[in-house]
Amino acid sequence: MPSSDRATLLSQVAPFSELQPEVLKSLAGRFEARILSEDDVLGPFSSTADNGLYLIEDGEIALVDEAGTTLEKRHQGELFGHAITIDAQRPSYRARALSNVKIAQLPAQTVSELLEQHSAFAHFLKAGPGERLRAISARPSELIAQLDLRPPVTLAPGRSIREAAQAMAQARVSSLPIVETTPEGEKLIGMLTDRDLRSRVLAKGLDPTNPLEQVMTPQPVSVKSDGRIDDALMEMMKLGVHHLPVLNDQNQLCGVVSAGDLMRVQAPHPLRLVRDIQRADSDAAVAALAQQSAGMLSRLVHAGTEVSDVGRMASMITDACTKALIQSALQALGDAPMAWCWAAFGSQARMEQGLISDQDNGLILEREPNDAEAHYFNAFADHICDGLNACGYIYCPGGVMAKGEWRMSWKQWRKTFHAWMTEPEPKAVMKSSIFFDMRAVAGDLELADSLHAEVLEQACHSTLFRRFLAAESMGNRPALGLFGQFAREDGEDQARGLNLKKRGVIPIVDLARVRALEGAISLVHTEERIQAASEASVMNSADADDLIHALRFIGNTRLRHQVALFDAGKKPDHLVDPDELSGLHRRYLRSAFGIVKTAQKALEQRYSV
Repeated sequence: MPSSDRATLLSQVAPFSELQPEVLKSLAGRFEARILSEDDVLGPFSSTADNGLYLIEDGEIALVDEAGTTLEKRHQGELFGHAITIDAQRPSYRARALSNVKIAQLPAQTVSELLEQHSAFAHFLKAGPGERLRAISARPSELIAQLDLRPPVTLAPGRSIREAAQAMAQARVSSLPIVETTPEGEKLIGMLTDRDLRSRVLAKGLDPTNPLEQVMTPQPVSVKSDGRIDDALMEMMKLGVHHLPVLNDQNQLCGVVSAGDLMRVQAPHPLRLVRDIQRADSDAAVAALAQQSAGMLSRLVHAGTEVSDVGRMASMITDACTKALIQSALQALGDAPMAWCWAAFGSQARMEQGLISDQDNGLILEREPNDAEAHYFNAFADHICDGLNACGYIYCPGGVMAKGEWRMSWKQWRKTFHAWMTEPEPKAVMKSSIFFDMRAVAGDLELADSLHAEVLEQACHSTLFRRFLAAESMGNRPALGLFGQFAREDGEDQARGLNLKKRGVIPIVDLARVRALEGAISLVHTEERIQAASEASVMNSADADDLIHALRFIGNTRLRHQVALFDAGKKPDHLVDPDELSGLHRRYLRSAFGIVKTAQKALEQRYSV
């Protein structure tokens, strides 16, 4: 192969793809071309390129262990000769030609020079799969400390409401931290905003000479000055507030950050969209605003926002639409005849939605309704589910919606879960898994929280059910076929690629769910479940961290694919063509899938499935 063609090939092969073009041009001439006949064997190889590196220029190579068992197959544009990871192990292996194969060997001395001179090259060859993914997941982010925040205006809790209003007007601020003096300095104990003055003072006709401690929000949530702006915005979205006190590394108040401060650096941001949805005056207005979410999220992805942050933001937008539609239903139908709770399931509950999402929800009623009450809640659920469908959250293909069968009393919900866990069988387990990802959205939140707590307690003690759930989760394997090759699937409109939802994200979600039930962990966000399982010693900490980074890499790959389709005016899907990824990206994707396979193998051994 001419040196120019080899340099072009190297630019697509990880980790050479990380080197500058002039370096590749120089390296291309230092390879030594060879031809292997069928069944020729090279090796053994075990450490990082002690014998140099081999580039396959044409043909197919099988990597085999000491017993001759094929571990992987590699083709044109792939390397061998370096250490490989199979099922979390680094086995010694040989390379056997499966046909006449053209290879090019880069001498060991040249490889050593590259390892010394190029850290990215060295890290790729020496690091394990998890280390590789951790290295690329770190990204620069704008910090709150980088904002030009003014020193806070504060008052003590015993000062009057009038004094607070005067101080806020004089300083032209819309929030006021309330502090008390301690031997260690001033301690934040409350927060007062202009909205508090309107709703808690003026609306109720309170005497303005009353002390601030009667109307302030006690123990307000705060953020750290070295925290990320994205995290502060999501905290505001979650809490429905527009101001957060900022603490320094000594936990001393150093400022107040407002939604306006953050959105000036992050505009346009979903926080503004959530606020507009909350203020919408009709279901049609809610639907029109919801249609903006995909474009807004797409722009955030282009700006570098990661999948976990996008998932939270997308789910908060869904929550805002749901709550707006609930208020509309209550206005149309009147007050509900009993306490109720609207619950989200699946990706909305986990705060892991993306550019495309259907709806998964249910309605928990305080008690069994009579006919008139049942009629009310039927209309209530129809109003909300139909409204969500108009917003773009299509009806659940599996029927998991409050407008269907998933509207019942607390006792009936409890009975349903009890039946799944006491008499598990594959079809029932498959049907039930989504319901273990539950989160209260509106209404009497205690109804959902108490149900979830009881279900967790029972699942924690039901080894048989968890075994069935673990076995069911094995139905979704990573998109790796025989000998480490990518397993493609067909989709709509002649699309073909790796299904990174069914065979990428879902295997990790399923695995985390089982581990959470094993440890009676109430968290539902997948990353948080895995982290909590590690802290509870349900999972090995290193394995858990590897799995979190595998989830992020697979999720980001899927998300960026969906954004590319959205930008092109096409319907986003989950099928990613690996041929459209760089060589480095394909290698990292294989690493991520390998981590998932290892985690699934550990679960299989744990539950003997």
